[in-house]
Amino acid sequence: MIRGKTALITGGSQGIGLAVMHSLLEEGALVGIMSRNAQHLQAAIESVNTLYKHNVTGIQADVREESEVRQAVQQMVSQYGTIDYLINSAGVSMREKQALQDTDVNEWKNMIDINLTGTYLMCREVFPYMTEKQSGYIINILSTAAFRSGKENSLYSASKYGARALTESIMEENRRSGVRITSVSPGAVDTTIWDHKKHPISAEDRETMLQAGDIAGIIVYLLNLPLRVYIDNITVTPWLR
Repeated sequence: MIRGKTALITGGSQGIGLAVMHSLLEEGALVGIMSRNAQHLQAAIESVNTLYKHNVTGIQADVREESEVRQAVQQMVSQYGTIDYLINSAGVSMREKQALQDTDVNEWKNMIDINLTGTYLMCREVFPYMTEKQSGYIINILSTAAFRSGKENSLYSASKYGARALTESIMEENRRSGVRITSVSPGAVDTTIWDHKKHPISAEDRETMLQAGDIAGIIVYLLNLPLRVYIDNITVTPWLR
C-alpha cells in the first residue's frame, strides 16, 4: 500500500523523523525530509542504503516560517507530483523542568512556534493537494503530555495540548474529504531531543525508553491500514519504566 506513495516528513533528519524515513524507504515510498540544518539533512541522506538514495530528497526549511513551509511543500510537489503522506515529526522539548514563574518567554515562543505553529502551517499547506485528489494521510507526532500535564512542564504540555486540539479539529473538518488524520502520542523516546537537557540522562534510563524505530513501526502500520479503517490516536509508552 505504501509502495510508490510520496511522503513528506518534518524533523526528518534526526530522531523519530529519521527512523520514519528509513522505514518508508524500505516500504517503497518516495520521501522528502525537512530540516533547518543542512548538515543534518546531508547526514540523513548519506545514512540511506545506496538502493534507496534516489528515492529521498532533503529540503532545508524551518517549520516556524510560513514562506519556507510553502516553498518546501511546493518543492515536494514539483519533484514528486503530489504528497500522499505528511508526517509532522519536528519538535522541541524543555531544557529542564521549571515552575511557570521561572520560565523564559523566548523559550515559550520557540516551543509554540515549533510544536504547534509548525504543525498548523504544514497541515494547512498540504491539505489542498490531498483534498483535491480526495486522498491522503497526515500523522502528527504528539506526546503523552498532550493528554496529561505534570508539574514544571507547562510550556511543553501547552504546546502539545494545542497540537492535539488542532489535530482533533481538522479530523472533524475533513472527515468526508478522503484525508485521514491520526496522532501518535509517545512517552519518552530515546532520541537526540534529550541531548540538550541541562542535566544529562543516564544510559541506564535511556535504555528503558521507547526507540525511534518503535514509533516508525507504528506509522508504517497506520499507513498500511485499509481505507475503511480509521484510528484517531495511538498512545504508546515504555513498558519497563
